[in-house]
Amino acid sequence: MALEKKLALPAAIAGGCLILIGAWKLNQAPSEADLPTAAVPASGAQSVGFNQADTLAAASAPTASTASAASTTGQLPVAQVPSGHQAAGTLNDQVERALAAKDGLMAAKLADTLKECDISQRILEIESSRGSRPDADPAIQAVRMERLQEYQRLQASCQTVPGDQKQVRMRLLDLAIQQGVIGAATEAFVAGSREPATMSQVVRDANAGDVNAMTNVALYETTLFGITRDQQDAVRYALKLVSTDPDVGTRAANFLRVAESYAAPNSSFDFSGISAAARAKGAEIAERLKQRLGKKAP
Repeated sequence: MALEKKLALPAAIAGGCLILIGAWKLNQAPSEADLPTAAVPASGAQSVGFNQADTLAAASAPTASTASAASTTGQLPVAQVPSGHQAAGTLNDQVERALAAKDGLMAAKLADTLKECDISQRILEIESSRGSRPDADPAIQAVRMERLQEYQRLQASCQTVPGDQKQVRMRLLDLAIQQGVIGAATEAFVAGSREPATMSQVVRDANAGDVNAMTNVALYETTLFGITRDQQDAVRYALKLVSTDPDVGTRAANFLRVAESYAAPNSSFDFSGISAAARAKGAEIAERLKQRLGKKAP
């Protein structure tokens, strides 16, 4: 679907994105439903990704202004230094081992780390350009220095991966998709992949109740994913059903608003003509979505 308007988060969603867009993480990392954000992949088509709790998609390259806005809060986000990743060797050693062993789960985690590599580099560049701040509160300065050191350690690990790290990341995501790792296809889709394997896996993930995949399936024209209107209606209906759930409804409602905001026409989804089959399928997907949203982030 070619959308002409520039991406802009709905105000109700943007308020929750104060600190970060992308793969940056805080001391208490928000769930994937708390920080939805949007990205435009290289293809020019609009994709929607979200800050992760389940190794889920985030924005493609964040801008300097985005990272600068984060640094004005007085604290930098915590860098996730890959101290082993439960594996020995450098980050490149781990990448090569995951690819050689065809370990999809490890590949997905390493793809996420490579995304953090790009963002941490941008943060370090921005912090370097800002220079010292002698008037800043000493306690805040101490925290900032600690975080910067974490980013520097992360970058040292990232630099062991030679060549184009974005290409390496796509290889890892392709492997994770082949292994059926939920969330990997949406990461690849947001990064610009329109490979048949990516598209079909996004649909499968949506039917499995993955909220990021569901949001993308819900907002695009059916032809992009090669699905029927009934299949899309089922996913949209599932989001609508869960948005009223007393436990996880607020989180689901955030994603529903994103889907409705970027779908054409931009309005609340109309279920007046939904088929009985789509309604029943939607109810099944809704149950899976509730289970996934109800899980605590690791």
